[in-house]
Amino acid sequence: MTATNPIKRLFDLYTSELSFDEIERMIKKESTAVYEFYKNEIPEPTAHQNKFNRSLTFVKSLFNAFLMKLSPARRVFYLSAIIIFIVGIVGVNNAYLIFSFLILNALIAFELADKLIVKDDIVLAKKIQKRLMPEPPYQNEHFEISAFSEAAREVGGDYFDIVDSSRDEKTFVIIGDISGKGIAAALYMVRVQTILQFLIENNSDPKKIIIELKKYFAKRLEREYFLTLSIASIDKKGKIKYSNAGHLPLLHYKKNENIFVEINPTGIGIGFNDKGMFEKTLAEEKVKTEPNDILCFYTDGVTEAMNHTKTQFGVERLKKIIQENADKSSIEIQNKIIETINYFRDKAEVNDDISIVLMKAK
Repeated sequence: MTATNPIKRLFDLYTSELSFDEIERMIKKESTAVYEFYKNEIPEPTAHQNKFNRSLTFVKSLFNAFLMKLSPARRVFYLSAIIIFIVGIVGVNNAYLIFSFLILNALIAFELADKLIVKDDIVLAKKIQKRLMPEPPYQNEHFEISAFSEAAREVGGDYFDIVDSSRDEKTFVIIGDISGKGIAAALYMVRVQTILQFLIENNSDPKKIIIELKKYFAKRLEREYFLTLSIASIDKKGKIKYSNAGHLPLLHYKKNENIFVEINPTGIGIGFNDKGMFEKTLAEEKVKTEPNDILCFYTDGVTEAMNHTKTQFGVERLKKIIQENADKSSIEIQNKIIETINYFRDKAEVNDDISIVLMKAK
């Protein structure tokens, strides 16, 4: 039996499951994300500094920003390790070098443990967010409805819902987009869902629901956040009312005429400075469908999905997919849209949350 080279064993241990894509992602994506994380703590360079001094100031500011992200105790241990390392180098003392190495690795272990704990919490949050969304496909006697949502990060601020009202036998289809990504947007999304489900049981029209939502929600939004939202109600005869608070137009593909109509009643997003014009500008439209017509609700992550050349997917590609697959079921059309977006995007970074709701008239 041939003994395995210990160096090879060590090499195999550290390179197992390593791929070129992972290295490329670390260099291109993660290094950029790290810089963005620290960027707000780095002051702008002054105009009178030369290139060398600007570089020196940048390195110093970046190092200080890194230190201030550590807890006070870990900051002290980190600086102590650096000092011990320098003393070990100057005094050619291996014991000092080993001691500083152990301190730094202990700090890495603590930081990694914190990160993994947070990651576990985020994975749980993702599961909870997914459970809060309905599980299409949904059907009633007038429409088949499918929906899809994908967060740019583990959790996101896109929101869709399909709610049956026990009050007046209406079905409400909702799609919304809270500005930003990640945990903060996801928390706002949960709040919006909770408020809307309450309002739907007490109001029958999309316009009234959005007005009431604004009253409840706008004052609780931080200044840098806003919400765009579309709501459609379907009554027991299949008649649709639609209202839109600053969201993207509803795409209506009329199968018999082979044309698209963009339905875009006036409305302002919640959280913008509307100067008291929100209720006055919010409109509601009736949408008439024929059998096999398709209604497409979507968020800007769909049309603004980008490939490696920074080209956007665009609304025309979305329309083309719907048109070419109009004879298929809503879930098949949805899957074709997602498949095409993923192919178009290839290995480019997901830059925004993506959500689609498709309704196909029976």
